[in-house]
Amino acid sequence: MALAKGLRPLQSLEVAHKQVFGYGALTWEWQKGIRSYLYPSIFAALYSILKFTGLDNPEAVVLLPRLFQAIVSTVADYSFYKWTGGRKWALFLILTPFFWFYTSGRTLLQTMETALVSIALSIFPFKDGKLGYYEKESNKWVWLACISTFLRPTSAPIWLVLAIYNISTTYQGKLKLVTHTYIPIGMIVSGALVALDTYFYGKLIITPWEFFKFNVLHDIASFYGTHPWYWYLSSGLPVVLGINVLPVAWAIYTVLRRRQENRTGMLLLVAAALHLTLHSFIQHKEFRFVLPLLPILMYLAQSVIVPWSRKATPWKLYLVAGSLLLGNAVPGAYLGLVHQSGTVQVMPLLREAIGNNNRSSILFMMPCHSTPLYSHLHVNATARFLRCDPPAPGETYESEAFYNNPLRWWRAEYSSRQSPDLVVMFDVLRGRVEALLQGYTLLHELPHTQFPKGEVGEKVLVYQKTKSQAKPTTDEAI
Repeated sequence: MALAKGLRPLQSLEVAHKQVFGYGALTWEWQKGIRSYLYPSIFAALYSILKFTGLDNPEAVVLLPRLFQAIVSTVADYSFYKWTGGRKWALFLILTPFFWFYTSGRTLLQTMETALVSIALSIFPFKDGKLGYYEKESNKWVWLACISTFLRPTSAPIWLVLAIYNISTTYQGKLKLVTHTYIPIGMIVSGALVALDTYFYGKLIITPWEFFKFNVLHDIASFYGTHPWYWYLSSGLPVVLGINVLPVAWAIYTVLRRRQENRTGMLLLVAAALHLTLHSFIQHKEFRFVLPLLPILMYLAQSVIVPWSRKATPWKLYLVAGSLLLGNAVPGAYLGLVHQSGTVQVMPLLREAIGNNNRSSILFMMPCHSTPLYSHLHVNATARFLRCDPPAPGETYESEAFYNNPLRWWRAEYSSRQSPDLVVMFDVLRGRVEALLQGYTLLHELPHTQFPKGEVGEKVLVYQKTKSQAKPTTDEAI
């Protein structure tokens, strides 16, 4: 499965852009109400500052949300460091994972979810430290747990395990903890976020329930790819962890072998296992869905590396640190700088081609949501992209219909209006649409990936219209 870069702004930045600037792209999830407006509203606030200060140039609109998310992720990393008692190895382990490097500055829902998990765990009242410290339990983690669950209901398994543990080990009194902490905080957070979503959707709506209904009960997510139940074990976690899978495996073995000595480790392992098990029952799987497990697994890894490091010789320490650093730096640099970069790099080129002509039109003849849109263009031009809304029974979604017969789709789309001024597509499609591109010239050709697959090609191509086109006269499949 590709680690695509273009899709996720449509789940946060595009929504915020439409809120503030009046134009943006909303996917079907926002029409069905399965996403909370909490995360986009943060970026909407940032966009509002840019708008009212007159600083909303395209570069600022693109960079400010990334900067904000990077700051939040940095706070999460520091919280993780504090959670471990200020261990240098712990800081090294949380700063070096390539997948966290790849995602920590991106505006993914899972990035914020992971940050909230890390911060909440740093203040969670584990009972393996000094008794006097834990007699003054902090309940601040409950606020973060409620917010992260509303943001992404998929984090609920982690908090369920920790809440049961907290109730069974509390010094406050079990009933008092539930009635004076859990219920009030849950009601306040739920009430505020239901009110927020109800305001923006214009009707009473509980987005976690809608999320559960569409993705679990109706299994809508399976339209976008399915995997066997063991995929997270065979591919998902190994890829996300990379070379860190070695210390994590060592840590899991140590925790299971010495359960009484590693009670916190066992608790975290149970939470991670439940999270992984429930996600494995859902047919649609992605690497980013296990990202919230990263701080948990890195905590387990440091719990075995730190004791080992106290006895290890210097050359062994340098060998292990160097191997982990190099093993993460290479894939991190590739994913961050090279992998599927064409769909992001094309956006400023499109903005330049449009110039001040807001009447320009762009067609993205690419798999669904391959690129960002208005949040990176910041120009109110007409942008047409292939949609992946869940199809009605017996039908196919638009992207599939397009690739089945591009010529027929083009004729239906542009039979009564002007063809687009700019066309963006992958090079694998070029031979199938040559008849449609008569009257267009190749404007840009950008490298995208060294591992093309399916309809995703090695290069991103941008064509610009130079003259009026004759309508195709045949209806044959290309």
